Amino acid sequence: MLRSNDKRARQTPAAPQEGSPPRPPDADGRVGVGVGVDVETAQRIVRDAVVQAMQREDKAVALVRAKANEAKRRVARNNLLLGLGVVAALVAVAVAGVVAYRSRRAADALAREVGLGRAPATRPSGAIPEQVLSGRAIFEQNRLALYVMGYMADNRIGGCCSAFAIAPNLLATNAHCVRDCRARGGTPIVTQNDSMGKTRFRIVAMSAHPAYKSGQAGAGSPDVALLRIDGKAPRAVTLANDAELRAIGPGDDAYVIGFPGRLMDPLSPSATFLEGRIGRVTGLDDEATTPDRAVLIQHDAVTRGGNSGSPIFNQYGHVIGIHAAHIDDEDDVTIDGRKTKVTQSSPFRIGMRIDLLQGVPAP
Repeated sequence: MLRSNDKRARQTPAAPQEGSPPRPPDADGRVGVGVGVDVETAQRIVRDAVVQAMQREDKAVALVRAKANEAKRRVARNNLLLGLGVVAALVAVAVAGVVAYRSRRAADALAREVGLGRAPATRPSGAIPEQVLSGRAIFEQNRLALYVMGYMADNRIGGCCSAFAIAPNLLATNAHCVRDCRARGGTPIVTQNDSMGKTRFRIVAMSAHPAYKSGQAGAGSPDVALLRIDGKAPRAVTLANDAELRAIGPGDDAYVIGFPGRLMDPLSPSATFLEGRIGRVTGLDDEATTPDRAVLIQHDAVTRGGNSGSPIFNQYGHVIGIHAAHIDDEDDVTIDGRKTKVTQSSPFRIGMRIDLLQGVPAP
């Protein structure tokens, strides 16, 4: 008989048989692995764990992407609002600039009209004449002081404009006439009115007002010039004094004597007398101004192209200006469904006040 020991004998657990189910995890989470099936089970557990981890990672990536897209949309929305705000600010600045510019122009025009910011004009010299002449008397007194301004090339003589003597060897005309006659070439000449072509002088020098701007004939710049001839004019006009010039106003008589368009005969000129009224007087910018600066004379005597350079007389027979251009009317019309601009001659003409000649250098 065997004796039992006081201590219990240790019993080694029997290994699981092949094909038996896997052991449940012990307290430490370890799993017993069998010879065949336990390895596959372990692989499946690992694979499932990897799949779950990847799913969690995909969810995290999707969440980050959603957050990023939301941030992009928020930034784009903020940029759009900022851009709209900048555009609105620029528009507001532009509108404010236009309003300020218009207000400044209106204020400047008013200041010019009332003479603010300027030294008081000097007292005009001379006096207003008392004797008013008829148109016929004005024509007879001045017809021999009138000339056709033209050119001589070979055996041809052409005409450009009108001119008139203000001194024995000095004639007045428009600055754009000097430009146009120079463009014709040949020798510049002047032929006296009613002389049957016998009194003709060569122009030896021409000088336009330095402030004249080509392309703005008759408005916007002083369109006046002087001609020096190689002889002595038998008759000269009388220029209006300062008092007469500053007294010019709407409704005054205006007489123009010159050589209009087709009636100009450069070989044997015969002047045409035209009568009209003064409509208004302004500065060169067409704005109302003080009498000493109102050098742009609007009149309605029916002139034509060749009248450029003609003298404009007042009712006393004195020259107050030089006819320079006519004002065109522009209308928008529709022809065959297409919009176009039609230019028509208006009844209004422009003259340069005669004292603008004071700014012309001696030719």
